Order: sequence, then C-alpha cells, then structure tokens
Amino acid sequence: MKKKILITLSGVVLVFLLMYASLVVYVFHISKQDTKVKSAAIVVLGEKAISGTSCFGPRCRQGFVANPHYNVCLESRINQAVYLYKNHYASKILMSGGIDKGDTVSEADTMKTIAEKDGIPAADILVETQSTSTYQNLAFSQKILNEADLHSAIIATDPSTNARAGLVASNLHYTYSLSPDTNSPCSHVSNYIISEPAAIIYYFLTGKI
Repeated sequence: MKKKILITLSGVVLVFLLMYASLVVYVFHISKQDTKVKSAAIVVLGEKAISGTSCFGPRCRQGFVANPHYNVCLESRINQAVYLYKNHYASKILMSGGIDKGDTVSEADTMKTIAEKDGIPAADILVETQSTSTYQNLAFSQKILNEADLHSAIIATDPSTNARAGLVASNLHYTYSLSPDTNSPCSHVSNYIISEPAAIIYYFLTGKI
C-alpha cells in the first residue's frame, strides 16, 4: 500500500514538474513576441513609480542614502508606448496603475506626466488610477476603453509579463496585440522561472485566465 501511494505521489510530482517546465518555456517564448498592429489605443500596465527610497539587508548596514527617482521599469514601458504612439500605431494611450504604498500619486498619473514630457499631448492620454495588479490593470482599463469607444489595444509591459498579460486579455475578450520593451532592464531570470509561472498558476486557480 505504501509503495502504491509513493508511486502515485511520484507520478503527481513528475506531472507537475513537467507542466511547470512547460510553463517556464511558454513565458520565455511569449516574452520575445511583439505582435503589435495598428489599434485604437495603447494600454500601459503600471509598475511601482518611484525607486530608491527603500533599504534592504546589507545596504542598510552600509549606510543607505535615499535617492528617489522614477522606476526604470516603469519608464521602459512608457518609452515603448511613446514609440508606438509616435509611429502611429495608435492615437490614444491609456496609463493604468493605482497608488503605491507610501506614495500620494497614482502610477497612472506619474506615467502621464512622464509621457507628456516625452511629447505626448495630454488630450491623447487616458488614466486608470485604481488597479493594483496586472488583472486589475486590464479589467479596469477595459471599462474606460469601452466608454471612450476604443475597442482594440496594444498592451505594453515588460517582456516577462507578456505571457500573463496576454492570457488575462484573452480571458477578458480583448481585441489586442502585445508589444513589450525588449530592451527593458527589468525582466530577470527569476521572473521567468519563478514569479511569472507562479503568478500564472495563481491566476488560473482564481479564474483570472
């Protein structure tokens, strides 16, 4: 009996590992895909707006000096959206992201400020200021897009988030394409093999994809 249970458990673990490995490969594969087509809008998924204000581990003991600045991961996504807009892939940009802990301005409003400095007219930028996750980014943005009669979107995010964003958009019945900033400094190996596969599994189990 014990041997049967052990064999069964081993089989379950093996199947899980094979599925997880397949998911890692999928995340890597989709990260390289830029499927952009001309659309009604560009949806930029939010990211923590300000970096350089938190101290962790040995850095604290070595004398951390706060140096608040825009998060390069956020700027990377905005740069991609600006590129798409200026190359006439869409005439509107929707910035999506709520207020980070310790901040008083939403990610979306911060992104709008940066985009305006890059030459995007304020009239062509929409904001969604309530979301705190990738799922909420797309779910809350969808309502704003529909109200503005914008029915197709290019989703701009980091390469490692490309797969999850696409799965969520499909589940929400978006007409969409993907265009990550492939030069982003923010997609690390750990994102591909740990955080993103884990997030996709969580989203699957909670009915978000």
